[in-house]
Amino acid sequence: MRRLLLILFIVGGITPIYSQTVEQLVDICLARLDEATYLRDFQVELDAVQPGQPAPVARYSMVLNSNTQYRLSVCNSDASQGRAIIQLFDSQGRIGSNYVESSGTEYPHFDIQIQSTGVYHIFISFREGLPGQAIGILSFVRRL
Repeated sequence: MRRLLLILFIVGGITPIYSQTVEQLVDICLARLDEATYLRDFQVELDAVQPGQPAPVARYSMVLNSNTQYRLSVCNSDASQGRAIIQLFDSQGRIGSNYVESSGTEYPHFDIQIQSTGVYHIFISFREGLPGQAIGILSFVRRL
């Protein structure tokens, strides 16, 4: 009996713990796009916030075209402690997010209609500064 328990313990310690690969997470997120067309993904892995410091944020810049509707999606890894927030900024400030702070409501994606061509900034962070892994997806919905 001891030998069996020892073997199970050793095998259990050797077998890798299952976690999603980046490709699997992208595929899961892509399956949720509905009628949108994939353009680019953003792989994010951030550490927990350090005491007295602001929460870490992954920042990406993209040129988006006028008269176009885009979709920004985010998918959390199963191993992620934090819940990802994806936000879009222009030169004036935040213009969209998948998270509504006032109600605490979180959405898997949000659509945005871009009125002028320019550089836009995508920020991905994790609620409450928890560590996390996620994939952000930028996709094309339609020309306006």
